[in-house]
Order: sequence, then structure tokens, then C-alpha cells
Amino acid sequence: MQKHELKVIGLVSFSHFMTHSYMTILPGVLLAITAERGLTFTAIGLITNVGYFLYGLGSFPAGYLSDRIGSKRVLTVGLGGMAVSSILVGLSQGLLAFALAYALLGLFASIHHPAGLSLIARRVENRRGKAMGLHGVLGNVGMMLAPLVAGLGLMFFRSWRAAYLFYGGVGLLSVVITYRSRIEHEADLDWRSLYRWPELFKKRNREAAEEGTEVALVSAVSNLPQKSVFPLSLLLLFCVAVLSGFIFRGSLTFFPALLQREVYFISSSEQPAVMAGTITSLILSLGLIGAWFGGWINDKIKRPELVPIAIFVLIAPVLFLVAKFSDSKLLAVSCLFSLIYYAWQPSHNYLISRYTRRASHGVGFGINFFLLFGVGSVATAIGGYVADQYSVDRFYLVMAGVAVAALVAATCVNLLRRWSVEFPFKLVRAGDLEK
Repeated sequence: MQKHELKVIGLVSFSHFMTHSYMTILPGVLLAITAERGLTFTAIGLITNVGYFLYGLGSFPAGYLSDRIGSKRVLTVGLGGMAVSSILVGLSQGLLAFALAYALLGLFASIHHPAGLSLIARRVENRRGKAMGLHGVLGNVGMMLAPLVAGLGLMFFRSWRAAYLFYGGVGLLSVVITYRSRIEHEADLDWRSLYRWPELFKKRNREAAEEGTEVALVSAVSNLPQKSVFPLSLLLLFCVAVLSGFIFRGSLTFFPALLQREVYFISSSEQPAVMAGTITSLILSLGLIGAWFGGWINDKIKRPELVPIAIFVLIAPVLFLVAKFSDSKLLAVSCLFSLIYYAWQPSHNYLISRYTRRASHGVGFGINFFLLFGVGSVATAIGGYVADQYSVDRFYLVMAGVAVAALVAATCVNLLRRWSVEFPFKLVRAGDLEK
């Protein structure tokens, strides 16, 4: 890789680390917040669901802006917004202030994925799969450390606020580093030129028109008509994103609570919340291997569409076993879940970049992460209801069923990879268009 490519990967991957850190603090302090405020799982699930939904909803405009005014500019704004929002969460006193600050955190966190991944897709030409894998690894490091930091905050400061304030401070430092870094062919954020952004929009539209690459979702097959063809595999990838987002958010939110209730040495310890956060961090650390592998394998095989299929074939029974086991068996299958599941996202991101054109990477990733994090965020509300009415482990049975549906959708991505919808509503094969 060239020097500027390594710089892109480093900056974007650290932003990914911070994003998932912010959004994974909550599981580590979930029980502390519910105890302090006298909330049920359903209530806290609904409140945080707003933040998680905005985590996805903001992805689409973030992707659109990345295509129009530059990914680095948008990424810098996201980092700054997350840092300030995290500090506001840590300083919030009432329930309403907490809910509003957390919603703001989710909104700014939504910027990273479409802005960061479009930056990698545009500026990293060599070993893009490996770049996606390293990006995933740093995100998993963030998810791994956040519950641990949250637990340490509870241990030393007797407060769930400490972790949010700590990450807010680190986030402010990351904004300065990103702002001062220079990336070839990427414009820097200049606050004095904000009033010129409408001109940037018009300029980008003219460039796209000249290149014949309108910002629209189109097939990776270069000879397909750009304005009238929508690949079925891309549509199915978006369906997989919704289903996998349900699993992603549900498992992260309720893992510490599940371990605290079902593993005896955790529930009987003097500080079960701290112990649960620590064990969750250790389990999530195995996701580093999965994330690296999920990116690495895409550069090695001719049919990367097969990778998600293999992942969901294994994940569905693993989630079923998570719901059934306790103590040491539960810890074992939880480790297996983390090892396998986190290979999915870098593989999926690679496919999104493959099925969208260079000029529309931001929009493609924006839609994808709106579905993944926004629509998938309903898992927190549904999981809270199931946990209150039945038990936390029952919710993992629900996720096992969702994994089966994701397997079906991922299989269709591979089977229909040559098919596209030609508007107005005509189904065509890529080979037929060559005749």
C-alpha cells in the first residue's frame, strides 16, 4: 500500500474505534442506569432505541454529503459531534437530558460509516478487502474496550458517567488529529467556507454529469445502463443489513445482562456489573480475529458473496445455543459467536463497494448503515420487552430465527448476482445486456 493509503486507513479505522466505543458504553452500564433511575428494561430499551435509530437514520444524509462535499470533511464533523455529545451524556442530570444527549450521540455517530468507508473505497486501490478488515478490527477493539472502561469507571468512580466523559476527552483529541491530517485529493474542513457549500454541491453535480457517473445506485458491471438498472444483489444486501443489524444491536446491548444473570461466578461476585463488563470485553476481543479474516478473505476468493452465507450457517445454531446454555457452556458459545459473527461486516462492506459505483459509494454506504443501525435498532426495544416479559435468554432465540432469515437473503445475493431490475420494472441478466 502507498503512504497516503495507509494514512486513510489509519484515520478512518481510529474513527471507527471511537464510534463503536461510544455506542458500546451503554451495555456495560445498563444495569447501573436502570438501578439509579428505577427503569425497566423496556423503558431503557425505548429511550436508547431513539439513539440507535438516529445512529442509522443519519447515515443516509451523511453518505449524500460525503459524495457532494468530501468524505474527510464530513468525517471530521462526525468526530467532533460525537465527542461533545458523549460529554453531554456524562453530564446529564435528568432522564430527559440523558435521552436528548444520547439521541445526539447516535446522530453524530451515524456519520462515520458512510463517510469513512466511502473514503476507503475511493482512496484505497490496493488490497481494499484488507483495508476493510483492518477497519473492522479497530471497530471491534472499540467494542471490546468500551465495556471494560465502563466497568472500571463503576469500580473507581462509582458512576456510569465516567466512561462517557473519558471517551469525550479522547474524542476531542482525535478531532484535532483528523483535522490537521492531509489526505491526497481530499478537501479539508474549513469552517470559514461553510457558506460556500452550496457551490460545492453544484460543482460536484457538474463533475458527475461530465463523467457520466451520476450519484445513483448502479451495478458494478460497467456495461450496464447507469440510469435504469438496479442490481438485485444490492437490494438483497440491504435486506441482509436489516437482519444482521438486529443481531448486532441485540447481542451487544444484552450480552452483559445475560452473563450477569446466567453465569454463577459473575452473579455471585461482589461487583457483578464490573465482572460482566470485563468478561464481555474478553469475549468481544475474539471478534478481532473474525473482523480481520472477513476482510482478508475477500481479496483471496473469486466469489466473496459466499462468505456471508458461511457466516450465517454457523451463527444461527450458535445463537440458539446461547439461549439454552448457562455458566461455562454459555461462555464457550458466546466466544464462538464473537469469533464468527464479526467477520460479517467487513465482508458485507466489501460487497457494498463492489455493487455501487465510485461516485455513489457514500450514498450506498449511507443506505446500508441506515438499515443496519437504524432499522436494526428495533432490537433494543423488542429485546427489552422480551427480557421483561420472559427472560434475557429468550431474546437470543428470537435472534437465532433472524439469523436463519439472514442466511436465506445472503444465499439469494449469490444466486441472483447476475440479475438486475431494469426500469420500468424489467428483469434482465447481465449477459443479456451484452447482446
